[in-house]
Amino acid sequence: MHRRLSLGTAANVLSILVYVFLLAPLVVVVLASFNSADFLSFPPRGFSLRWYRALWESEVWGDSFRLSVLLTAVVTPLSLLIGTLAAYALVRYSFPGKGLVATLVMAPLVMPQIVLGIALLNYFSLLGLIDSLTGLMLGHLVVTLPFTVRLVSISVHNLDPALERAAQNLGATPLQTFWRVTLPNVKWALLYGVILCTARAMGEFGAVSVVSGHIRGLTNTVPLHVEVLYNEYNFVAAFAVASALAVLALVTMAAKALVEWRSGAASGRPA
Repeated sequence: MHRRLSLGTAANVLSILVYVFLLAPLVVVVLASFNSADFLSFPPRGFSLRWYRALWESEVWGDSFRLSVLLTAVVTPLSLLIGTLAAYALVRYSFPGKGLVATLVMAPLVMPQIVLGIALLNYFSLLGLIDSLTGLMLGHLVVTLPFTVRLVSISVHNLDPALERAAQNLGATPLQTFWRVTLPNVKWALLYGVILCTARAMGEFGAVSVVSGHIRGLTNTVPLHVEVLYNEYNFVAAFAVASALAVLALVTMAAKALVEWRSGAASGRPA
């Protein structure tokens, strides 16, 4: 009983610390976008007008926002298509260099972003893709692809291969089997991948910052625009845009929880 009480107390303390360290920075960011003089004052003076004006006057809804939306709209479907096929091949087939391919695909998850950015910078310079929209798209694709591969790989691995063999024994082609048997059984992983890829594409900064060239109005995405505003000492606008990205992160977490709950309910497991 005493041991159970101690574990419960430790878990509660840990939960409080997690909430403090996760929520406190978000609160500071939001308050900083409300009041340029003293962002820790509460309640912030004229917060709604200040936030709206700072966000709008920062031009974030102009070129930067349109660029981020365009990149996300292009990169997310590409990541799902390439990632799904790659995950299926890595799980279901054996081929020379399979381990190397798996390592390279997942490397962006563990590689320092600055190192990844420098690697992409040198590679893209050989292809003439520096400071270009194509280079930005490829950079976003590199950092989002591991999410899709990882999620779909787990779902395909948990899918009984006997279902696919049964479909093929009934006369289905490999493509028909993949479309009618495999994909419906990994749909929750795909939806989860859409959520994570969208959030990562909208919020990516590290590697893309190196290859973008920081050309204002041309290659500056929303996260890169935050850096520009901050370096220009336009702190209110910088924190306003950052708070909008923080809201996007919270929406992503809510969507993630909803997908997990629905997938758990569909499979009869507790979410």
